[in-house]
Amino acid sequence: MSRIREIATKAQNKISESRLDVSTNGSIRKKTEDQTTTSKDEKRQINELLHKLPKLDKIFEVHRKIGEGTFSSVYLGSLRQHADLPATQKRWFAIKHLVPTAHPARVEHELRCLQDMGGKDHVIGVELCLRHLDTIVFVMPYIPHRKFSEYVGDMDAAELRRYMRALMIALKRVHSFGVIHRDVKPSNFLYDRENQRYLLVDFGLAQRLCPPPDEPQREPASPLGPPPAHSNNTRKRVRCEDESPPGAKRVALDLRVGARAGAGPGAVGAACACAGAGAVCGACGARPAARAARAGTQGFRPPEVLLKYPHQTTAVDMWAGGVVLASALTARYPFFRAADDVSALAELADLLGTHALQRTAAALGRRLVTSTWRRGLCLRKLCARLRGGAPPPAAGPHTPGPGGPAGPPCERCRLPPHHCLCLDDGFKAEEVVRSRVVAGFPDAAFALVARLLEPDPRRRISASDALLHPFLREP
Repeated sequence: MSRIREIATKAQNKISESRLDVSTNGSIRKKTEDQTTTSKDEKRQINELLHKLPKLDKIFEVHRKIGEGTFSSVYLGSLRQHADLPATQKRWFAIKHLVPTAHPARVEHELRCLQDMGGKDHVIGVELCLRHLDTIVFVMPYIPHRKFSEYVGDMDAAELRRYMRALMIALKRVHSFGVIHRDVKPSNFLYDRENQRYLLVDFGLAQRLCPPPDEPQREPASPLGPPPAHSNNTRKRVRCEDESPPGAKRVALDLRVGARAGAGPGAVGAACACAGAGAVCGACGARPAARAARAGTQGFRPPEVLLKYPHQTTAVDMWAGGVVLASALTARYPFFRAADDVSALAELADLLGTHALQRTAAALGRRLVTSTWRRGLCLRKLCARLRGGAPPPAAGPHTPGPGGPAGPPCERCRLPPHHCLCLDDGFKAEEVVRSRVVAGFPDAAFALVARLLEPDPRRRISASDALLHPFLREP
């Protein structure tokens, strides 16, 4: 059963109490007993870092580890010259130590992103970069923040509007430099809830936007020089670039529309005999696999990434923003949690419908073959169901209302109206009904998430346009 089906029946997991927070007097504090002292392993790591990079030890006091990823570890630090000051007067820093195996070009690119884009519009900047041999650290501003799972169910419409507006402002700035962040998610968008501060962080996977295939390649206008989003470099796969199960690779996801039969790859002739079948012939199996950028976190990858479309754009980040908004509206995080790309497509089919995904696949030059047909779910009804509210009222003549609990069952799912999650015929999800409120959120919030979760990247809303949307537009 996919995550979208499970999400309607499972209760929200108990929120962990372990977090780093700021107390009312501004001092840094720990929330659990096992975090009151730095572990021996953390002390060893800190000592090794200071030994490899003596300059860091001369300038900063490194207190403890506050984050860890595949390619870096992040520590909380303060200036040694402020050692005698109280915590409220100290200036705190996030010290990011990159793994020694990181490619120099990627390190340089991340640093350029921080230098050129950072420091404005909720995008993190860099205060200092230190290097000795293969040991590199970025010293960046630190803001206290909590885990998204701790407040995702507590955000009201006003707070969610501020949060999403800040995220769109940050993405608008990043995209204005012709860069795709590629790893937009709550843990990379830090939120100081008490002081309403936001920071978009972690540009380790960012890529330069490439021109369309019919335009010649040009040098980037800015000094940012990451590889283009569709480059087929030979670097090792990063982050959550999970391989699909061996059998899943044979599913007809990578077949281009109009696959041809013949002696081998690239042969032309009549349509291949395996087109539309539940198997792959030898000729198609011998074709080279589709290659495209797949970096990012599973659960936030859009259809064009899952379908390995090579010419990806900043719409990748906008989809991820839509997943964040959907999580906040439904109070469920993670919203998607498939283990591989094929399962992720199945989750999207449950939510968006089979027809919408197949239409998108065809537009991207792919063929998506499914064994079952899904109509799709109404996110408004799903939100009302998960938050325990009443079903959304009818929106007009094109939206048959669910009636009340005593109404007739749905003709499609045969469930009572207050349990039906089916999409309504003839109603456009991106249309705003100003008078409608679902689970405390205005209808404009659901209209925006429909624009962000548009499966076709060419029709997906941009950050600039999202800021003009009724839900985010300032009064």
